[in-house]
Amino acid sequence: MGANTHLAAQPLISTTPSTACVVCGGRSWREVGKAHDYEYATCSNLWTFRACSDCGHVQIDPVPAPAALRIIYPHDYYSYQIEQSIHPIARWAKDKLDRAKFRWITRGRRAPVEKYLDVGCGDGRYLQMMIERGMNPSQACGVELDARAVQAARVRGLSVVQGRVEEVSSFEPNSFDLITMFHVIEHVARPDEVIAKLRGLLRVGGLLALETPNFDCADARLSGKRFWGGYHTPRHWHVFTSASLRRLLVAHGFSIERQRFQTGHAFLLWTLHHWLKYGKERSGLARWCHPLNNVLLLAAVTSFDMLRILFGCKTSAILVVARRDA
Repeated sequence: MGANTHLAAQPLISTTPSTACVVCGGRSWREVGKAHDYEYATCSNLWTFRACSDCGHVQIDPVPAPAALRIIYPHDYYSYQIEQSIHPIARWAKDKLDRAKFRWITRGRRAPVEKYLDVGCGDGRYLQMMIERGMNPSQACGVELDARAVQAARVRGLSVVQGRVEEVSSFEPNSFDLITMFHVIEHVARPDEVIAKLRGLLRVGGLLALETPNFDCADARLSGKRFWGGYHTPRHWHVFTSASLRRLLVAHGFSIERQRFQTGHAFLLWTLHHWLKYGKERSGLARWCHPLNNVLLLAAVTSFDMLRILFGCKTSAILVVARRDA
């Protein structure tokens, strides 16, 4: 690797070895990639990604320990300040796509969604969306780890609990009609424990919608050894395939309602950014590929992914809707 800015940061000492596969329990692994923190340069560690030989699920190794969270999620992390981070035009387009996504998630549901939980809700934008659709504000709930995002949501009058969903005890079991978890499951240490917790919070027949990076795509195969944006190193600890995610859900008492591939525009642009900046040492060109800086390129890449989805291609993000069985 050529000159890069990560090595100016200190390495994280507080890490723990990866254990058995959280999806199938397998202990045989093959290395699929290595990457630095190309986005925020919070540490100089070279992180390894390994795929389970049995089910294909990908895990980071070693896993950053809880004490490292405050380092790898800096104060300027984009999801803590989504309104300020994203260009107004991009926010408008994202809002349109998100509303269409919610219509797809609840498609065919006879009874209305009366109680909703968003895990990793940030400042509560999805809660606000459900309220605007007619939901009682007291029935739209969120869980968020970052204290500043929680405060911003509460200022807007939203019901948000701070903490890790695995540890939150303030929600009634068997009480939610819909739980969403958009690009969160890949950040947690034990996705199996999170899925088990969410199942207990859902009513029988309730829906769980999960959106997460998809390792089984051309983007990852072409760039996954080093620069794939879906790694989001070292903040993505688990990278699923369609098969491994479905397997995890079924093992915890869910039936799969439907799935579809999503636009992975940010991952595509981060891949280009990392390759240009750290592979080719072309920092000037890399700045043009920053997902938060170039709204025209973002629109072009989003359109490209939408075209790929239309023709049945796999993209670098997947959305699965699962129903809690009795």
